Amino acid sequence: MENRLILGIDNSLDSLNLILAEDNRIVSEKRGKSMRAPSEILPGAVTAILTDSGHAIGDITNIFVTLGPGSFTGIRVALSFCKGIRSVLNIPITGIPTLDALSFPLAFMDGHYLCPLIDAKKGEVFCSLYTVSQGNVARLTEYHALKPENIPALVRTPCVFFGTGVLLCEKNLSGINGVTIIKDRFQAVSGEALLKTGLQKMTDNCLDEIKPIYGRRSEAEIKFNVELT
Repeated sequence: MENRLILGIDNSLDSLNLILAEDNRIVSEKRGKSMRAPSEILPGAVTAILTDSGHAIGDITNIFVTLGPGSFTGIRVALSFCKGIRSVLNIPITGIPTLDALSFPLAFMDGHYLCPLIDAKKGEVFCSLYTVSQGNVARLTEYHALKPENIPALVRTPCVFFGTGVLLCEKNLSGINGVTIIKDRFQAVSGEALLKTGLQKMTDNCLDEIKPIYGRRSEAEIKFNVELT
């Protein structure tokens, strides 16, 4: 399909990241944090990135959105917003697991294992293990929420650990042969990763098939014994 206008949204981590892409080229990217609730800033931020690029919401042909794990509220707000656009414009949504997108920039590390770590609060990290072969990143495990002391059990070497949760696990990983810890990079979903990962996963998904990846039960689910979808 030619002349695609793709709106990409990552609201699963500490900041809101938006991209607007024409086919496989990013034409605008905006990232920022706010003290206001995600539900309050997302509609205005999307309107702004479209307007600044000379587009209107009706021009969007595809939506890419991260599914988590990460911030429960951020994930739900972004996905609900995207489904609202989908219901009006009848355009496809492509869901992107956040840990998959975090791993994408390290696809050049052929022969390595990758383990992105997201600070899940409550003394846990969200994580999954990946392998890199000939520029392709493949996931090997489920998406987990683990205590730092359980992370070494995931290790296959050579392995690279990175992300917002890496400092929580540093003392548990230090000294393990074949482990590399990156503290200051690859902590957010880049615009390029959002676009390229979305293009790889792109499909005409139905609304029911796009579900958040929480990584663990929320406090509300535990307290009231319900399941959020």
